[in-house]
Amino acid sequence: MGHAKRSGSRISCEIPAALRVQECSPTLAEECTVILVNLQGCAARFSRPLDIGTIVRLEQLPRGYADARVVNCISVEKGGRLWLLGLALDEPANVWGIDTPPNDWGVDLPVPAVEIGLSATAGRS
Repeated sequence: MGHAKRSGSRISCEIPAALRVQECSPTLAEECTVILVNLQGCAARFSRPLDIGTIVRLEQLPRGYADARVVNCISVEKGGRLWLLGLALDEPANVWGIDTPPNDWGVDLPVPAVEIGLSATAGRS
């Protein structure tokens, strides 16, 4: 049985963030720490377990927020006081604030409208 290839290098980090569980309404965002990131998602330390498939929003990230779903949940401490969540982003993005991401994170960034306008008129007389 083959395994899906992971997209992009993973980078160790320590980014304080807030995690909001979307299924509970109303909900308060709870503190978490993102400890490993790539373009597709992250690993985050959290104070309680979440079910696989739970929809969450990571907030207070260096570049805003990101919607994600829980793909893994592992207890990392006896007594269940600390959990490691694997989160898959709904849309791949560098929301982590990595200024110089690895080359294999290569994403097609939209070309700013100003550049489009300049290139569209460049050949006209």
